[in-house]
Amino acid sequence: MLRRIFTYIKTEINAIRNGKAFVFMACIALASFLWFLNALEKHYTDHIIIPVRYVNLPKNKDLTGKLPDKLDLTVDAFGYTLLQYKLSLAFSPILLDVNELTNNYLENLFLSKYSISTNAYKGELAKQINSEIGIISIRPDSITFKVSRVIGKLVKVHPVVNATFAREYILQKPPAARPESIIVRGPEEILDTLTKINTAPIDLRNLSQTIVREAYILFPPELKSEVSKISVQIAVEQYTEAKFEIPVLIINQPENMLIKTFPSKVKVLCKVGISQYNKLNNSSFKAIIDYSHHSGVLSKLPITLGKRPENILSLDYFPKEVDYIIERKK
Repeated sequence: MLRRIFTYIKTEINAIRNGKAFVFMACIALASFLWFLNALEKHYTDHIIIPVRYVNLPKNKDLTGKLPDKLDLTVDAFGYTLLQYKLSLAFSPILLDVNELTNNYLENLFLSKYSISTNAYKGELAKQINSEIGIISIRPDSITFKVSRVIGKLVKVHPVVNATFAREYILQKPPAARPESIIVRGPEEILDTLTKINTAPIDLRNLSQTIVREAYILFPPELKSEVSKISVQIAVEQYTEAKFEIPVLIINQPENMLIKTFPSKVKVLCKVGISQYNKLNNSSFKAIIDYSHHSGVLSKLPITLGKRPENILSLDYFPKEVDYIIERKK
C-alpha cells in the first residue's frame, strides 16, 4: 500500500517538473523570437555577392579576356530586407548591358577596349537587386571591356582517340573525322591562330575491327559552331612482318677517298598493316653513314636509318655499325 502511495507521489512531482520545463522553454523561444524581430528592424551594413551576366554586346563583336562573373557589394539595408534577399534572390544574376555601359563606343570598328567605374552605376544595380537596399561600394571598382571582331573560319577537327588493340592488330591509318573541318565563329584574334579543334577523348580497348564513334567537339568558351559533334572512323587491320635488305649509303665522304663498308647492306625488319605491305620496298628505307660526324680513326662506323615509312608498328635493323676500309682515289 505504501509503495503505491510513494509511486503516485513521484509521478505527480515529475509531471509538475516537466510542465514547468515546457513553460520555461516556451518563454525562451518567445523571447528569442521577439529579439529577432527587433533586430530585423535595425539598419545593417553587410557584404553580398551577386552573379553577373553580360547582355547586348556590340554587333559583330565578341567579348574577350577575363571579365568578373561576380560583384562584391557593400550594402546598407534593414535586417529583414537583407534576410529576404539572401533567402530568395541570392542566385539571381544582374544584367549588365554592355552597349549601354559603354555608350555604344565599342560599336566603332576601330575601338576594341573601354573601361567603366562600377561605382558610377550603383543606382542602376540597386534597382535590379532590391530598391530597399542601398549600395555603398562595389568591388571590383572598374571593369574593362575588351572586344574583338567576330569572324567565321573553316577549322580542321582533330579526333582524340585513346585505343589499345587486340593481338596482331594495329591502326590502319590515323582516325578520320567526318566532316574533316567545320565553320567556327568567334573573336578574330583567337581564330587567327587556331589551326585545329579537338574532340572529347574516345577511349577504346582491345580493338580488332574498324568502328565508327560519335564525339562531341570541345569548343573554347569564346567560340561557337552550328556543328556540335562529328563521326570518327577508327580503321583497324591485321599486321604482318616485312623484311628488306638495303645498301649502306655513305654521305659527306672526302672527295679524294673511297670508303667501303663490310657488310655493304643492312637488314631491316618491320611490322606493317596488310594494306600497306605491298607499298613497301627497298627504296622505302635508307641506311646512312654520315662521315662528317666522325673524326680520327674509328674501328667501326655507326649506321642510322634516315628514311622510314609511316604507319609501321615497329622497326629494327642490323647491324647498327659496320667495319670499313678507306682507299685513296686515283
